[in-house]
Amino acid sequence: MNLAQAVLTVPSHMVPGGMPHPNLKQLGFKDFERCSIVDKTKLTQFKFSVPALNATEDQFDEAIEQFIWLFAKGTPYVIDKEFNDNTPDSHHRYYYTNNKRVCEVIR
Repeated sequence: MNLAQAVLTVPSHMVPGGMPHPNLKQLGFKDFERCSIVDKTKLTQFKFSVPALNATEDQFDEAIEQFIWLFAKGTPYVIDKEFNDNTPDSHHRYYYTNNKRVCEVIR
């Protein structure tokens, strides 16, 4: 399966000032948007879209891990991944909290 879109969500207070743009080529995408959700949750999202030809989930996972290292150690995050195969399990969510990573399929 090839990724169609991915969204990384982290608490806004864990995003360091002067945060560099993610390396899109390394992540396997051509476009990204950073947005802040300014309701009571105070989250920052990094939305990756327009996948590069032949981009793989493994490539994204390796590159996003390096990007996450820019945050404070132990920063909780959620990564939503959508795949282009349009099967019932083409949307996955990964949580990192309490030093554990959990995956679930969203239908």
